[in-house]
Amino acid sequence: MRKSAVALCAVAAVGAVAVVLVPATAPEASRGDTALVSVVVNQGRTVELGAAETRTVTVEVTARDDSGIRAVDPIGLWGPNYAALKVGPMSCTPLDGSGTTARCRGEATVAATARALFDDQAGSWFVDLRIRARDGDRYVSKNAAGFSLKRTALIDLAEAPVRATVGEAVTVRARLQRADWDSNTEIPQQGATAYLQFRPAGSSTWTTLAAAVTDGGGQLALNVPIRGPGTFQWYAPGDKWTTSALSAELPLAVDGAAAHPGQ
Repeated sequence: MRKSAVALCAVAAVGAVAVVLVPATAPEASRGDTALVSVVVNQGRTVELGAAETRTVTVEVTARDDSGIRAVDPIGLWGPNYAALKVGPMSCTPLDGSGTTARCRGEATVAATARALFDDQAGSWFVDLRIRARDGDRYVSKNAAGFSLKRTALIDLAEAPVRATVGEAVTVRARLQRADWDSNTEIPQQGATAYLQFRPAGSSTWTTLAAAVTDGGGQLALNVPIRGPGTFQWYAPGDKWTTSALSAELPLAVDGAAAHPGQ
């Protein structure tokens, strides 16, 4: 099981039950002038992980103390549904001549195939750390910073006619899939919204034509009228748990005069 449980123990005696009460341990607290300056995970970018992918994620902690920073330890990354990643030893480098400010850097390995990461653990994660100064002061935080860890998305099987007549309606199709960390495969994403976009020939600007919602097989389809040559593409914006995705570009040539812009 991936979920934690807490057991309560009772000691039985003759004719009665005696309960042994253990005082709760007080959480470690910050003390002194040790200060956290910043925490940066994966250079500030979302961590995107494919179905069978392993990635190395950097964690940088910048801290300050009048006596200098001795270490950042322990440090861990925590996510939904009891997810946890271990950060390796942090190496600290002073950033000023006085040595009062230091940047400490370590790495964590994120693996979809290690059976330590599951679909319901995508989303918002946080950094738990303790910063230790040389004079014994410390800074402690259970939520020093946040970052996103998402399942990658993929739009494939994109297709549209390569040639059409102005005024004709054509059907543009695609399939939206996303990484499944439980099975280490790509699976159709049902009920997600994607947008069909068009870029007229000679233009660098994409215009959204319409939105579509994927069916049970992740399929997308829209019927649109043709006004001139250009290129189609599908765009899925993603969500809190899944990355955005773009399809391959689908060029379209036309027969007949193209419509004037705005008509």
